[in-house]
Amino acid sequence: MWKTRVTRFLECSKWFVGGGVLSILFYDNVGYVHTVRGKSMAPTLNPGPTRALLREQVWLSKLPYKPRVGDIVVFRSPKHGSKLAMKRVAAIGGETIVPSKVMKSGGGPVTMKPGYVWVELDNRDTAGRDSNEYGQLHEKMIIGKVTWLLWPWTRIQDLRKTQLPISDSMIRLG
Repeated sequence: MWKTRVTRFLECSKWFVGGGVLSILFYDNVGYVHTVRGKSMAPTLNPGPTRALLREQVWLSKLPYKPRVGDIVVFRSPKHGSKLAMKRVAAIGGETIVPSKVMKSGGGPVTMKPGYVWVELDNRDTAGRDSNEYGQLHEKMIIGKVTWLLWPWTRIQDLRKTQLPISDSMIRLG
């Protein structure tokens, strides 16, 4: 009798362990649902005026890819390595950009090094951190690309097709 129970337990535990291993592999290599916090990416993400609407859920794809201008990416904060940040790629290696905050202070253009990106907020009215504070961000710091807005249901959309907000405070020179 006890052999039957042990056998059943071992068979069930194989399924749980196997499911757990597959879940971890999926999370580490394919992607996961990520919560958007704050208003730095408004109006694309978290456009609402209330705190209840500031918790949108997005799909973060961790599949390998090369960053492009306009992509919304999640990366490890250069200032606080354990925290994740979400911004839009404004320039990639080889391009020259006049950043929004540099332009306001009378600074000059920045030429991107190969393998680096420049990330900026969508919402220029907030005091969020981006490459204006961090400087150029190495591509290896990028965790993944935000591809879909999943929650709230009324705003489900493919974020791969969103455009960089029109702004006279940031100029890409090529």
